[in-house]
Amino acid sequence: MIRGLYTAASGALSTLQAVDVVVNNIANLSTPGFKKDIPLQESFSKILNRKIARQEEINKVRNTFTDFSEGKLISTKDKFDFAIEGDGFFVISTPQGIAYTRAGNFTLDKKGMLTTLEGFPVMGERGIITIPRKSKNQVKITSKGKVIVEGRVINTILIESFSNPSLLQKIGNNLFQPSGRTAINKVKEISLKQEYLEISNVDPLQEMVNLITNFRTYEINQKVIQFQDDTLEKVCNEIGRIR
Repeated sequence: MIRGLYTAASGALSTLQAVDVVVNNIANLSTPGFKKDIPLQESFSKILNRKIARQEEINKVRNTFTDFSEGKLISTKDKFDFAIEGDGFFVISTPQGIAYTRAGNFTLDKKGMLTTLEGFPVMGERGIITIPRKSKNQVKITSKGKVIVEGRVINTILIESFSNPSLLQKIGNNLFQPSGRTAINKVKEISLKQEYLEISNVDPLQEMVNLITNFRTYEINQKVIQFQDDTLEKVCNEIGRIR
């Protein structure tokens, strides 16, 4: 009986963890380049096998899967906004090392470096991309990522891809880093659009459905807990009573 209470309570907790993932997806609906997360629940057979082996009794969200499907592209009219069509990630230099993003909403800092909104430099094939601020109005980026200032190519935006993107993990600020061994490849056929941004791949309607489904599951677990509690009360107070 106590085990039943514990199982139902852990099921409710697992549902709340899934809700957190869905809510985070919805909160980032307007974040450029954001990739939605999908909570992964284990199959009943795996949970049952662990219970039989008495290895674990709690039910919880084991992991999250990041959906790297491409979001739609929107026009922004900002010359420092870029969108990648197809495969690849922008390469960003951070204090924690090289990171990757699909968000191309960049800006120029005081030194003329092309950076993310958080101030992390954007990498090019020749190192950090630096544009003289006096020439920022003459900057042009070709579809192949070449940075042209006053008619001269000064760098090329570095775009890299991964043989297994599922090994990328989120580290904050819409950035990713590899969490395991995965081959990093330079994208040969770059297709870049200037004055465009890739928007989030979150489907608001689907996420609302997921939210409602998880809340209903939580309510079911609550009812199971109440039923188990009522039954336990009867066992303790009524069975074996001398009349």
